[in-house]
Amino acid sequence: MISRYIKKLFTPSLGKILTKTRKQGGKRFLVAWNRGLGDIPLGLYAFIDRVKQYVPEAEITFITRPNLEDAFRLLDGVGVIVVPTWEREDGSPTVPVIRKTLERIDINYKLYDVILDRVDPTGELKDCWGKLTPRLKWGEEYDNLWRRFNLHSPSRICIGVHVDTETHQFYGNKKDWPIENWEMLFEKFYNTNVRVILFGLKSTHLFDHPSIIDLRGKTSLLEMLSIIKNCCNILVAPDGGILSISYYLDVYFPITVISLWGDYNQGILKQAVPSPNTGLKHFPITGKGKDVTKISVDEVFSIYHSLQRQELLP
Repeated sequence: MISRYIKKLFTPSLGKILTKTRKQGGKRFLVAWNRGLGDIPLGLYAFIDRVKQYVPEAEITFITRPNLEDAFRLLDGVGVIVVPTWEREDGSPTVPVIRKTLERIDINYKLYDVILDRVDPTGELKDCWGKLTPRLKWGEEYDNLWRRFNLHSPSRICIGVHVDTETHQFYGNKKDWPIENWEMLFEKFYNTNVRVILFGLKSTHLFDHPSIIDLRGKTSLLEMLSIIKNCCNILVAPDGGILSISYYLDVYFPITVISLWGDYNQGILKQAVPSPNTGLKHFPITGKGKDVTKISVDEVFSIYHSLQRQELLP
């Protein structure tokens, strides 16, 4: 913590870096990002906007790990370099590490006027909260990606679920709903026309339930989003990357999002702007005492039941 504080103390602010770059006529930016998926719309979208305010002709390239590549494709007008060996657990690379990495993949780091090893959206871009709406571009070519999973069934209600943010090593269990709560929720869908589709990077807990299709670790990000957009009536998710990316897709599709929170001063709630998708209805639920485990199964199920009672579901 002390070393991070000292580095922050002696690191120029983003505004100073951009002012200096503009004065020197620079425009080529390389930005390392090895943090979370959700921070791409929540923080990097605002970062790109800020850079373009100072340097309108800026050319921005992100260097990142493989499982974030698709998310960067959803940002308009930026490039992406993927380093196959990078893992999130490795943390944020320093500028010397970035230069050596570029050399190994035969890219001259001198092509860039500015190399940034760390972007701090929370510290430097707070003034965007409540004002700037992140917009992730959706390509028509992604719309048919869901078809290879054979999921379409007009007579059934489809609920997408993100059961595990897989961020325990970074946030503890503050973001995740208990497994037993998910199991009780799924039991409520037993003998109904509901089908539950599980999303995530990997299968961390096996759910033995006839209504569940487990696609964790079996889809790319774009395939998952295609399923959410074209098959799901409801998405239930904690504060994580899947929630943030889905919320900020800049394309119309009807969906109800039920989000689960331990801390309402985080993620899309802190961003405090509506989704660019006017067909999205959002029902956030925050646990008492900022404890996500205090959210009851009945609170979540009641939203589904209310939609069904109002005949807003198939």
